[in-house]
Amino acid sequence: MRGTVDSRVLLCLTCALLSSCRTPGRPYHAFIDKSGQFKIRLQPSQSARSFSEGLAAVSVNGRWGFINLDGQFVVPPQFGWVEDFSEGLAVVTPAPADEYWNKSTLFGYIDASGRYVIPPSFNWAGPFSDGLAPVCVGSCRGKDLPERRVGYIDRHGDYVLPARYGDGSRFSEGLACASLTAGLHTMHGFIDKSGRFVIEPRFIWANEFSNSLAATDQGFINHHGNVVIGREPASQDGDFSEGWAAVMDGERLVFVDTEGKVRLRPNNEAVGSFSEDLAPACPSNCGPSALGSGQNWGFIDRAGKFVIKPQFGYRSAPFRNGLALVCLGCKG
Repeated sequence: MRGTVDSRVLLCLTCALLSSCRTPGRPYHAFIDKSGQFKIRLQPSQSARSFSEGLAAVSVNGRWGFINLDGQFVVPPQFGWVEDFSEGLAVVTPAPADEYWNKSTLFGYIDASGRYVIPPSFNWAGPFSDGLAPVCVGSCRGKDLPERRVGYIDRHGDYVLPARYGDGSRFSEGLACASLTAGLHTMHGFIDKSGRFVIEPRFIWANEFSNSLAATDQGFINHHGNVVIGREPASQDGDFSEGWAAVMDGERLVFVDTEGKVRLRPNNEAVGSFSEDLAPACPSNCGPSALGSGQNWGFIDRAGKFVIKPQFGYRSAPFRNGLALVCLGCKG
């Protein structure tokens, strides 16, 4: 949660629209296994997202569909934008990708067969979690963000919590980050499934809960809103994953456990979250703000040892469903 409902898609969408992940050397995306072997190679013209629930979004000529773990399309490329599958459903829009920011663009939900379960009827939509999904009506993107309103729907598309929040993320561990108003200077707190703020809005930004902790601009908080680890997250996506989170220790990255104890001091300039016991990492030449425009990303184990040597461009994604998305030749 970073203060806007759709800011998390900006980097990947910009890459897809502007082809900024493609250079004269014909870079391409691929999925590798834990031995570093290439299992699925994509064409240089294709973009991709990580696997989730056994499916990964892949684009062909600007339209997105989903492939299975064998690299075969099970949902043909037909959507202008998609999100990962979560609880059996994925957010999609039939509008072309370059219309993502238009106020008139509508989002809905499909199942794993590509069939609409909830037709496009929202100006923005987020993934399902804990049986609910955040959706936005009104001016959800662009200059009129203060006018937007976010609510929560069930799997039938019916509102469980009316659209009355200025901002809202998905539920996790029974709580969702939300704000009363929208805009750059709004404060965020956490609501429960009754819609009541159980942690009052006082954070500039806050992520979802994971391992009973949530990263915020003030440190990691528990379900009562108390700061229990007063360390600066390594990045705004530095959530706990598999019991560890990357934080800043002075000018150095370290991994801490849920009690704040340092468990690993990797000798790397940038790292991602651990997933399936491996984490993407880059020793140097990682790109501005650790976004990874260098060609030096690999994967480390929990001892900090590179088990897949640094060789990939852009920022490699964590392992999901036994595969990780990487790019050869990408420069951010």
